[in-house]
Amino acid sequence: MKTELHRIQLRTRPIAAVALATACCLAGLVHVRAQTTNFVTGANGLNDYIINGQLDPPFTFQRGVTYVFQLSNVSIHPFWIKSALGIGSTGRYDVGVTNNGAASGSVILSVKTNAPNTLFYQCGSHFDMWGTLTIVDPPGPPTVRIVYINVGDLITIKSTGTNGWSVVPEFRCLDGTNWTPVAVFTNTFANGTNTTTFQRLEAICGPAGALIRVRNQQN
Repeated sequence: MKTELHRIQLRTRPIAAVALATACCLAGLVHVRAQTTNFVTGANGLNDYIINGQLDPPFTFQRGVTYVFQLSNVSIHPFWIKSALGIGSTGRYDVGVTNNGAASGSVILSVKTNAPNTLFYQCGSHFDMWGTLTIVDPPGPPTVRIVYINVGDLITIKSTGTNGWSVVPEFRCLDGTNWTPVAVFTNTFANGTNTTTFQRLEAICGPAGALIRVRNQQN
């Protein structure tokens, strides 16, 4: 994992931090995204599904995310996830799909990392009832840089590239081997810069010093 890594000396009087190493960016944590439910509430004749109040709307889905199509009032319109359009189950796509072709209950699509770039939903009985599912990769973590560290009454770190992500400061005492999240800290974001503030670390690491880094995870 690439990090923004700095060494600070924990002395009685405030001093500026000394940069030990600088990498370009900090990888975000893998996190679990909530599934998204779309409501299939009926049909417009034999031509369209009504989904979320729209007729055959297109969707953009992310790999690694689970999506639910909740079915109601479509008893003669079996709902298929497909890789190619066709009558009946022709072109069905079953990878990560639960209850494919159902006409009640729900059809669940868990988009795999190797899913194709385009999928479709389509009625198994009426060819014209279909829509496009565009499959994309999830957004990557931001490029984060530590641009300022100060050791005063508190330790203050300023970092850029963190908008929409949570900054978690971590430290490792120079005589230790493990990275530990700072237990209590504050974050404020303004004008493209995140300011993270927390208590000095002498009580934990003693006066020798510590390594400091920031870890980001998506909100």
